[in-house]
Amino acid sequence: MEYSDIYLDKPFEVRTYGRTELAQLYYPTYTSTSAWRALRHELELCKPLARDLRAQGYTSVQRHFTPRQVRTITQYLGTP
Repeated sequence: MEYSDIYLDKPFEVRTYGRTELAQLYYPTYTSTSAWRALRHELELCKPLARDLRAQGYTSVQRHFTPRQVRTITQYLGTP
């Protein structure tokens, strides 16, 4: 069973996610490293999203996204 298969039957839930965990929901066919790079690129590319995340205390060394940050990400990028 693949990592992404665990989540296919469940609706998306706003909660604390590890950065790689959330990235793999957005990019289920990527490796964990590639998924995180792709999501990080999206976070940097969308300037309003990057601004809002920084205002919420997000830093690039953070390993988890808070529920508030996840909600903000999904507002800009949509639900994975």
